[in-house]
Amino acid sequence: MSVLMTSAPVAQVRQWGGASASGALSYAAARVARIVLQREPMASEALSWTTFYSCQGEAVRGRAELALNLLARPEVAELDAKERLLRAYNAVFDRYDASQPADFAYWRSQLTAGRELASLVRQELVPLYETGYRSSPCAAPAGARLPLFVVRDSIGLPLVFTLGANRSLYMFRRTPFGRWSQTDLSGMLPLNQAGKVQALDVRQAPDGSIAIALAMAPWGSAGGPTVHVAVGVSNHLDEAGWVEVMRGMAPRQVPEVDGDVTRIAFGLLQSGAVPMVLVTASNTWYFNAAMDGPLMAWEEQGGAAALATAVGSYRVPGAWRLSESSTGRTLRFNSFARAAAWGIAIDYQGLPRRACCLHLAPSNVPNVPDVFVAGESIVVYRGGQSVPQQVANIGGACVVWSEANAAGEYLAYGDGAGGLWLVCRKPGGHWSVPVPIATTLVMAALMAAPNYGGVHAIGVTPGGALAWLRFNSDGAQVGAEEITQAAVWDDEAQEVQRAVRVARSVA
Repeated sequence: MSVLMTSAPVAQVRQWGGASASGALSYAAARVARIVLQREPMASEALSWTTFYSCQGEAVRGRAELALNLLARPEVAELDAKERLLRAYNAVFDRYDASQPADFAYWRSQLTAGRELASLVRQELVPLYETGYRSSPCAAPAGARLPLFVVRDSIGLPLVFTLGANRSLYMFRRTPFGRWSQTDLSGMLPLNQAGKVQALDVRQAPDGSIAIALAMAPWGSAGGPTVHVAVGVSNHLDEAGWVEVMRGMAPRQVPEVDGDVTRIAFGLLQSGAVPMVLVTASNTWYFNAAMDGPLMAWEEQGGAAALATAVGSYRVPGAWRLSESSTGRTLRFNSFARAAAWGIAIDYQGLPRRACCLHLAPSNVPNVPDVFVAGESIVVYRGGQSVPQQVANIGGACVVWSEANAAGEYLAYGDGAGGLWLVCRKPGGHWSVPVPIATTLVMAALMAAPNYGGVHAIGVTPGGALAWLRFNSDGAQVGAEEITQAAVWDDEAQEVQRAVRVARSVA
């Protein structure tokens, strides 16, 4: 029986902070291959290695046996005994780090004394891992399904912010020497007690300045969350400059929030516009990040939940709501009640059928954004225009990113299958045919590359590596580089380390 599909299904795009699903899948065997072989599995290897891993019963034994199997491959035959031991150790402890663990000298002495590597792994390292022992950090500062953001530094290179497996905020910056630095930023916040990041957002304004917002909660159950916000941060700063910024981010008390913060997000940052921040816990509130003041309660108009919402400014702060009505779907901007002495209400005409997605971007009109809407096609309302322009005749898409510069305009959307697509437009030209982008990454955050007219994609590979891919304006990949990571303490180990430091300071 055939069925006529009159419209494409609505895309449910998975997003983690500023990153969106881009097509690849993460899996445990790929992680082991990245640690042992220092590369990603090929398509012909993925199934057999995953099958071998899954037959071991327990995750740690799967990592151990697969690591021993991979170390027998000809491509690593030239590794010396020390390097083979290090890679096997890291695989057992799920540790992706080039440095040696603190107890490595002991295990190397065991190997020198005549113990076979396979025996050492199976009889010593695996049982030791199962006891919970960790001599060195093993958790990842960046990973698939963990929030990731990318902005542009003063020379056009990516500045990467990640939320690690230990709920700490890390920054990766490419130094003038061509290497990548890794800085723990949340550890620099002026907190009365150690805390974890509950929610995070990082955005870049049209002038290049950076805005960052965090919701922090103490470890354990003592005390409620605090919010830390900084706007107008220069993108010229190095690591020391960012440390000083974080130290100056005094906590903003939010007595209205009585539970865990599940989301914190900036509205669209525009030239001359008020930087608005949304905070979601049991309810949703908003506030002006540029001044002190209470949180305002977010209220859905008419009592009905909107299909999509976006916060920004149309001359004055307010919200766009895509709603279902008796006459069809409508898009309206309403200013916030306390934002101005007068109210503004703007209606948009000519929505695409089955409109379901809303995305704001800075426009050429000060303090008035471009509004992208996706349904059975993607359209854009330029500046203050209420009649749309066609972008792409693509149904079931969800716009996740857009950026414009002197070289052109770029837009990315996700589809229902977990893929990420790019469309481009040169100045004065037409939008290009969509092309898939960053398909080798599990998730990717995008930014335009004004230096050569392309797009940067920062994301995580199936094996857990943090990668920087470069694409030209046609969507073809022209470069790739791994962003080096240093392993970090996980949640429980981090608590132990803090307790040790406190005990030493008291003594």
